[in-house]
Amino acid sequence: MSYRIGVDIGTTSLKAVLYDDQVRVVDAASASYKTCYPEPGRAEQDPKDIFQAFQQAILEIVSKKPRVKISELMFSSAMHSIIAVSKDGSPLTNCILWSDNRAVNHIENFKKEENWREFYQKTGTPIHSMSPFAKLLWMKQETNLLADTYKFIGIKEYLFWRICETYVVDYSIASATGLFDLENLTWDKEILQFLSLHKNQLSKPVSVTADFSFKDKETAESFGLTEETKLIVGASDGCLANLGSGAVNQGDAALTIGTSGAIRMTVDKPLLDRDGRTFCYYLSEGKWVIGGAVNNGGNVIQWLNSLLFMEENRLFSELPQIIRETKAGSNGLLFFPYLNGERAPFWDGKMLGSYQGLGIYHKKADIVRATIEGVLFNLAEVLFLIESIAGESPRILASGGFLQSKDWTQLAVDIFGKTFIIPEDAESSCLGAVLLVAGSERKINQSNKVEPNAENKAAYQRLMKKYYWYSQKLYSLHIEQQKMEANFSANS
Repeated sequence: MSYRIGVDIGTTSLKAVLYDDQVRVVDAASASYKTCYPEPGRAEQDPKDIFQAFQQAILEIVSKKPRVKISELMFSSAMHSIIAVSKDGSPLTNCILWSDNRAVNHIENFKKEENWREFYQKTGTPIHSMSPFAKLLWMKQETNLLADTYKFIGIKEYLFWRICETYVVDYSIASATGLFDLENLTWDKEILQFLSLHKNQLSKPVSVTADFSFKDKETAESFGLTEETKLIVGASDGCLANLGSGAVNQGDAALTIGTSGAIRMTVDKPLLDRDGRTFCYYLSEGKWVIGGAVNNGGNVIQWLNSLLFMEENRLFSELPQIIRETKAGSNGLLFFPYLNGERAPFWDGKMLGSYQGLGIYHKKADIVRATIEGVLFNLAEVLFLIESIAGESPRILASGGFLQSKDWTQLAVDIFGKTFIIPEDAESSCLGAVLLVAGSERKINQSNKVEPNAENKAAYQRLMKKYYWYSQKLYSLHIEQQKMEANFSANS
């Protein structure tokens, strides 16, 4: 019997899951790493820390199963990371994360001065400070890195360089850089020319099922593996979450809420929003994933817990009682969760959150429920946008840490007003990586369903209209405020 390991390189930790030849979970391991914030708006990680976490997780699995033959490692990775490296592969920068906002002013100016929609239509990547395109624009205007750097790579490419000594990037990760031609699956010449970047400074794009070997015996043995183990490059975590959760047919939608959140739909051809508010990324041949990611998910709940409770995660232990004490709509209180700026649906890194309708009669329970509802309303607004492009999705396949709370899960089901399918495998990105190659060997069990409460569903349908009205007004007010502050600065 041969075994495979799915590896997911996440924003806060790396996970590895061991599967047997029937794609059943045998074992799992994870290792975390720190994010540093050297200046306000910046978010970075040490690539060497992530490599050590990768090695640690694989060794933990292999050491517990010494007689198991690992035929393949398959990779999933968070999108939008970028590292500048020298000719010998040494990092010239830390790994700059999607949440790094250093390029926000440069992107705002770009959108004022350039035909940014043309760039979006080419790449399917929203014009936002999260993207490698934005970071490269910042580097071009603020540093000498474009001239001094041998390669600009993502974190998965860095790991592959360390173990294979080759620079490759899968079509899926490449399609999320803002530099990649969706139609031809190549680096876009005009965008690279705009950035003063040469394609040789980027990795070679390859199929998501391309396989590679360890660079030598010693490297393989440092992971407790042999040179016979193949390394499958895989795809991005968001796209693979769709595959791993079973959302692979036209119109299937997948919801993930972890630190941030995303709602995605699988389609059979690239579909784009005329106003650039959704992404479109490559999954596999004939499969694309469109959707929107939000900056504000579980991180907002952690923020609220730190404000209201002394104990870590106490909010979740008290949530059942809070739900019993409150009703849908939180006694007229609405929360707009843009604490970390926002990606979809506004793609504005300077957005700020707010409570609307806060009165002296509101209690702690109202604030907690309104905050969770606000996170979910925001994601439901993104789904509404996606459905306007690709058609209605009859069900949602869910994944992420929010599923650990039955009450949060039920709130999500009621607000979206659709049946939720809860996969057996919580690590859907790891599973998706394995299913890229072993897809015919396992069918996803979709029998675990959660249905909406009819009364709450009706209430939330009314509240969603109110939330949407306010969110559009707040965004318009935000734009007016930005103009006012710009005029004030110019005249002071």
